[in-house]
Amino acid sequence: MRQARERCGERLSQDSLAKRLGISRASIVNIEAGRQRAPLHLLWQIADLLGTDLTLLIPSREELLPPANQVRLDKEMIKQIEEAANGDPGAIKVLTGFVSKLKATIETPRTGRKPNEQRKPRN
Repeated sequence: MRQARERCGERLSQDSLAKRLGISRASIVNIEAGRQRAPLHLLWQIADLLGTDLTLLIPSREELLPPANQVRLDKEMIKQIEEAANGDPGAIKVLTGFVSKLKATIETPRTGRKPNEQRKPRN
């Protein structure tokens, strides 16, 4: 969507597009970043304003699926990160990345064994 917006003849800003659609600039930012899914009627409006085909704005299945190695944090962990960061978005991002990497390391140990798997005694 960002590419289509930037290709638009008048180089439409996020703010300008948001105003024309009657939504917040934050929504445009989040839709472009993939953090917010736009309803179909809004995608039609965006495509019309940008002079592009709707199908070019719809992400592919691969773009919607999380990577196989992506770690998901539960709601409680996210809440703890937000509290530790005192609501600072930059700190939340850094802490979330750190905890995700740490969790991924714990969930996929380098030894090839499952986390709680016992070693077999040597004879």
